[in-house]
Amino acid sequence: MTQKLFSATAALLAAGIVFNAATARAADAVADFYKGKTVTIYVGLAAGGLYSNFAQILSRHINRHIPGNPNVIVQHQPGAGGMIATNAVYNTLPKDGTVLIGLNGGMTKRVVLGEPSARFDPRQWNWLGGWNETVNDCTVWSNAPATTLEQAKTTEVIIGANDTGNATYTTPMTINYFLGTKFKVVPGYGGGAQVRLAMERGEVHGFCGQFEGWKSVKPEWLKEGRLAHLVQLASKRSADMPNTPLLSEFARNDEEARIFEFIQSGLDDRAMVVAPGVPADRVAALRKAYMDTLADKEFLAEANGQQFEINPVTADELKAFVERIYTLSPDSIAKIRKAQGVD
Repeated sequence: MTQKLFSATAALLAAGIVFNAATARAADAVADFYKGKTVTIYVGLAAGGLYSNFAQILSRHINRHIPGNPNVIVQHQPGAGGMIATNAVYNTLPKDGTVLIGLNGGMTKRVVLGEPSARFDPRQWNWLGGWNETVNDCTVWSNAPATTLEQAKTTEVIIGANDTGNATYTTPMTINYFLGTKFKVVPGYGGGAQVRLAMERGEVHGFCGQFEGWKSVKPEWLKEGRLAHLVQLASKRSADMPNTPLLSEFARNDEEARIFEFIQSGLDDRAMVVAPGVPADRVAALRKAYMDTLADKEFLAEANGQQFEINPVTADELKAFVERIYTLSPDSIAKIRKAQGVD
């Protein structure tokens, strides 16, 4: 009996040694690959906005957590609301683990709705994680012609947007369609920074974008009470806007409630991904590096200093979110497409 127990224990120890050795070899292979390489974080919007600023902060810290400590840079490729860069990462750029991209502006939902310019399947991404759930809002100057959604049903408000394929455009257009608001949406701005400049110039009254953009880029506007928030889009009311209603609170029936919940959901809007085809060991290493960076004290000090709130979303949560939004009914999808001017 003692001999059998000794033999079994020895076998388990040997198996553990073999397993640990294989794990070590895999880690070494990843480190060997990344050593001396350059990892590029692609941003599908213009420099100076929320995603650009986050990518710059991330690039200064994530290399410490990637095996081999590669150089990390940021590259901007704006156009089609981020779709040009996203398609490139998914289809044409190297799929070796040296290219990352942060999704933005309802990218996954645009695919679910059948946007023809999309050349990727969200269910096939290698999700690394997200830095927070998006809280979007439609915000105007506090002296704009309308400062509530109800007032916007009778008074025209000019809203700046990136382009017609981006949520900064489709969100106010969809609200117009379902609730009868009179947003005049002006596309063509390269990013949130350009829309805010247009607000200062008097070209537009406001912007339907991410609330965190105001906190990180124009916190003084918030502090001075220069902005009015008409409606917010998230899973629940933000602590920063406790008195601003969610879009779903304006739903008049069950179908509108489901549609508005789809529109306002944004769990993937701050997600980092790598393309299908990247070797699994590198995906695992990048996923760990990304999540470890989000907990890194030096990273958090810089991110919090620029008003970024870090509340990590896991890769598993993102996968479940994508599967869930693919359950929207065809009839509801058709209505949203019509609201956005697709059909």
